[in-house]
Amino acid sequence: MTDVTAFLSPQESAGGVWRLWVDTTLLKGAGGVQHDFPAGPTAPTVAARIRALAALGFVPADPTPGLVWRWRELPSFSGEGVTVVGETLVRPLPEATGTPAVSGRRRTTAEVRNAPRGGRGPVAPEELAELLGPEAAQWPALGLTVHRGGVIDYDGSQFRVLDGHELVGFTMAQGEGRQYRAVVHTDREGLPYGEPLPALPDDPLRARHEALQGFLPPADPDYPQGPYVPRVARGVVGDGPGSV
Repeated sequence: MTDVTAFLSPQESAGGVWRLWVDTTLLKGAGGVQHDFPAGPTAPTVAARIRALAALGFVPADPTPGLVWRWRELPSFSGEGVTVVGETLVRPLPEATGTPAVSGRRRTTAEVRNAPRGGRGPVAPEELAELLGPEAAQWPALGLTVHRGGVIDYDGSQFRVLDGHELVGFTMAQGEGRQYRAVVHTDREGLPYGEPLPALPDDPLRARHEALQGFLPPADPDYPQGPYVPRVARGVVGDGPGSV
């Protein structure tokens, strides 16, 4: 797999817009592709950069810790002061074998058949409450199963959340806490890339629905249409279809 470099910098000659440019020389022999963000005093957020990269057909080369950029100061175009240039490695989003392509990338939901496996069977609600907290203890009641490990890290410190055979999210250890990521697309090796959430969700399906709405443009065929309709947990009175 060929990794290439993406650059991000403000463009003085274009009114100060932030330009994301991917050098495709190693892929096509010449040139590149670009996306312009509105002008502003600060760089676009990491989430906005990831969405723009996906629209250009690329993903971070190493999504495990998030999108990491190296920043340099260079003389400005006008010759007065300096400008900043960020760069990171990215890789192309391939066509998925046997899966309809969406805007040149794999479809956004991930089957777990290619994901490394870990643990033996689903984790029981009581154990989830002890390991992750009360939010996770409610996930099996929504018809979801939780298994140990086997998404990005291979040491069993992760938990993956499945709806049937479909991976909808996974946890990652972060300091003394636990981060949850809702799956938004899958890379060439079948490993998922997830949008990080600030806390463990009460409803992973709602979390994925909202993550996809934030990650994809509304015109994308995989964009979730309409508000999320919550499942009724087994033995629990739901909030009804109007609850968002």
